[in-house]
Formats: sequence, structure tokens, C-alpha cells
Amino acid sequence: MPTFLRELIRPAAELPEADVCLVGLPLDFGTVLEGGRAGAAGAPEAIRRELRRYHKTYNLEHDISLKNLRIADAGNLDLRHPDHVRNHDRIRERLGELLRQYPRVVVLGGSHDGTYSTVRGLFDANGGRAVGGINLDAHADVKDKPTITSGTPFGRLLREGFLAGPEFTEIGLHSNLNTQEDVDFLHQQDAHIVPLAHVQKDGVALYQTRALSRATKSGPAFVSFDIDGCAEAYAPAVSAPSADGFTPRQAVEAAFLAGNKDEVRLFEVVELNPLYDRDNQTARLAATIITAYLTGVAALQQQ
Repeated sequence: MPTFLRELIRPAAELPEADVCLVGLPLDFGTVLEGGRAGAAGAPEAIRRELRRYHKTYNLEHDISLKNLRIADAGNLDLRHPDHVRNHDRIRERLGELLRQYPRVVVLGGSHDGTYSTVRGLFDANGGRAVGGINLDAHADVKDKPTITSGTPFGRLLREGFLAGPEFTEIGLHSNLNTQEDVDFLHQQDAHIVPLAHVQKDGVALYQTRALSRATKSGPAFVSFDIDGCAEAYAPAVSAPSADGFTPRQAVEAAFLAGNKDEVRLFEVVELNPLYDRDNQTARLAATIITAYLTGVAALQQQ
């Protein structure tokens, strides 16, 4: 009987059928374009290392075994082309392929601009129909710029019709890290906003449950977890750290609920920047969040 999560993970070539497929996006150019710290390209390997090192196949809190989960790993995408747009085309193409092959894909990232193309891959796998989703983040990332940056993914997805505004929720936005123009834009799109203060007052489960209900109303959905949404005390190794933010407990709760929803076919942890980590603290948190998502998937299977 497998004891460690690493015993469940196999190369995708060996597991053409699986419950979940991991894929890494070694990407940080979009963050650099936005003025953030370079280094997120090293995130996939840092997360894999912590997934394999610590996490076991039994979850005490939910009394759930993950031992029957089949977890494929498609490796990292080659995103070294000098043309930034070409790299994004590659992400969209490969994510579409993986989402047609596997019921769920977990993205190990990588700068947040990658989400612009992972979600387009989900859109393609969904027959070209707009999808719903959730962004757990300190920042709205809806800037209107001609270049694809880590500050633009959700704005682009909404403006271009890949993401349905009424089925999209931003959870955890910080009070002084977003412009009024960006908030007004989200309201114009009929998107939903949950400020960090509301999460801290009422807990994340209330808002994540509501957001998941909206996101999955019409079918497949995504949940993108930007680890810079966590307070810097818990997650120092991010591209844009903040003093305030989610606690690890809130992050784990949100991820479990996402995994426990069958329609959440794309789950991401992004903006880990291992160059700034302390004793692998942030990478371990990223791996813990992913393990919570996997636990939600296992719980769903056992219902």
C-alpha cells in the first residue's frame, strides 16, 4: 500500500489514463514585464520536490486515503522561445491536449500570465464555449495592455470572450493593491469580488463555495491560486510579496473545496519564486495546497 504521494505519481507516458495530470510552466517573463521579480521559472521543480518529499497518501482531517488516485506527470513545457506569444500559443495547445486526455490538470507555475493560455486550453477542450473560474489572489490581474503580462490574464480572458464574467470570482483582493479602474471593469463584466477583509471576517469556505457554484454553473471551470495571495510571513518566495494575505489554513480549505467539485478541471498554483525561499517554506506551502486539491478529488471519488 503506498504511503507517500510520490509513489502515486508516474510519467504521463506510463499513465495515458489518470485522475489528474500535473504539468509545469517554467515561466517568468510575464512577471518581469510587469515589474516583478524574476525567478518563477524555477517553480515547477521546486513544487515537485516538496510534493515528493513530505506528503503522504492519508489525510487525517477528512479521514480520506489518496492511495487509489492515479496521478500522471507530463513534465514541463518548453517555453524558451524568444517570442513570448509563441510560448503562449504552446501553452494553449498543450493544455488543450491534456484536458482532452485527462479529467483534471494541475498546473505548477510559473508567472500568472500563463493562466491566459491555460484557460484558453480549457476553452478549446470545452468545445469553444466560455468557461467559469476563480482567482484567489491579492491582485485582480485585469490590466488592459497590448503585451501579455502577469497583470493581464483575466482582463484578456474576459475581453476576448474565453471567460464568462458572471461565472468569474476574484477572492482575496487586497485593499490597496488594486485600482478603481480595475474594480470598475470587473463590475462591468458582472464578475464577483470578495475582498481579503471579507475572507478574514467570515472565512474562506463561505465565499469559495459560492464562487464554485457560480463557476461551474455552465460546465467546466478553473481555479487559479496565486500564492502571493498568502501573507509574506507564510509565503516569502513569490514574485510580488504582501504583508497581509491568506493563511495556510485558508489556502488549504479553498483548494480542498476546489478538488471536491467535479467540474473544476483546471487547478493552478502560480507565482512561486524559489529564488527567494527560506528553507523551501513557500514551495512546501504550494505543494500542501496541491495536496489539498488532490484530497478533495479523492474525497469526491469516495462519495
